[in-house]
Formats: sequence, C-alpha cells, structure tokens
Amino acid sequence: MTEQFDSLKDEGTFAGLLGAATVAIWFLVLDFIAGAPMRTPSVLGQVLLLGRDNPDVVNVDFAGVILYSAFHVALFLIFGLALSRLLRWAESESVVRYALLQVFLVFEVFFVALLWMYNETTRTLFPIWKTLIANTLAALVMGWYLWKHHPAIRAAIKKVPLGAAPV
Repeated sequence: MTEQFDSLKDEGTFAGLLGAATVAIWFLVLDFIAGAPMRTPSVLGQVLLLGRDNPDVVNVDFAGVILYSAFHVALFLIFGLALSRLLRWAESESVVRYALLQVFLVFEVFFVALLWMYNETTRTLFPIWKTLIANTLAALVMGWYLWKHHPAIRAAIKKVPLGAAPV
C-alpha cells in the first residue's frame, strides 16, 4: 500500500510538477519531430507574456522560453495544489467527487480556448488535437499519481460510488 503525503503542499506540488513535465515533454517531442525544438514555449512566451502580435516562429526567443516555462510550471503548481485539496475533501464528501469531473473538463477546455482566442499564430501552430492530448496526458499522469497516494478515496468510492446516495 502506498503512503499518503502528510503535507498537502508536498503532494500538490509533486502532482503539479508531474502535470507540467508531461505537457512540456509532449510539446518538446512534437517540436523535435517538426524540426523546431523549443518552438512551443518560445511562441507562447512571445504571444502570451511578451505581448507580441507577430512572434518569431523560426528562431527561438529564449526570454519567451524562460518566461513561459516559469508561467507554465507556476500554473501547474497552483492546479496541483487545488486538485490535491479537492481530492482530500472528496474522500469524506461524496458530492465533491462530481467536482473532480468538472475540474477535468475545465482543465481540458481552458487552454484550448485561450490559444484560439488569443492569436492567429497560436491557432495555426497549436491545433486543438495537440492541446487536448497534452492536457489529457497531464490529467492522466496527475490522476494516476493522486489515485495511488489516496487509498481513502478508493475506499470511499467503493463504499459510495458516483451516482449513489450516501448511506
């Protein structure tokens, strides 16, 4: 049986880092296949954080890479902490388990919507399928990690499955 972290901060931080690394590796692999390593964080950094309307998609902007990478990790840390807290709450409250499903949907839709609304370059370079796969992989990795470290949620779901009224 796997031990649960005593610290919510440790657990949430590790879950967030796993999610951030999963997305980063996915896009790094895609960038390498396309022959343009680091293009994803470079373009996203230029558009989202440096405010450029016409980002350089050929040359890597290292300021954009560093800024976006820090921003990306920070967002995942916040998300990991929130998810860990929500999971601990769901162990004792069956209705909160439904919120976990909603969090997954928001996680999937948020970044896709951001890319599509923000800039034509991001819509072209990052089609929906790439982002949906990245977010799904991150959600699966984070979910697997938290599932393995929360025997209480597994027991609670066996006792009161989703859709059943608490006894």
